[in-house]
Amino acid sequence: MPKQFPLEVKDKALALYLEGDKSAREIVEILWVEYDLEVKPSTIYAWAREGEWGIQQGEARTQALDTLRESEGQRFARVQKEHLDNYESLRHKAENALDHLVFDKAFDAAKVLDLSIKGERQVIEGMINLQFVQNVLSVLVDEINDEEVLRRIAGRLKSLIQTEETAKI
Repeated sequence: MPKQFPLEVKDKALALYLEGDKSAREIVEILWVEYDLEVKPSTIYAWAREGEWGIQQGEARTQALDTLRESEGQRFARVQKEHLDNYESLRHKAENALDHLVFDKAFDAAKVLDLSIKGERQVIEGMINLQFVQNVLSVLVDEINDEEVLRRIAGRLKSLIQTEETAKI
């Protein structure tokens, strides 16, 4: 009769497995330290096979990628909205200044108005580009089933975003 392990031990093994960075041997060692139980690597593999832990691991990684993509997208959207608000405010001030001639020269007000309109256009173009990139990422995540490929793509995209942000500073 196979040895029965407490559900707590199996749950801990599952959690460690889903982290994706530990081998069955490392999981066994952690279980030994925490529960003082001898579990064999083959038992970990059997649990993973029976419980379809690999599928759960893939789903967890996909959810993590989705969360990362959403949080980066939300941050970009927030920054772009702030920029758009600033340009709109600048445009309104220039329009009011033109009406009341607060600027020393009408040319200065016209220049500020032109600058604010150009800035608004750039921000809106950036929003359109960001939406396109987010759509491409959604397609990739939905269509690529190989976890390793998804991980490599996510890493390269993250470094690309960081490179772009550094270049803008």
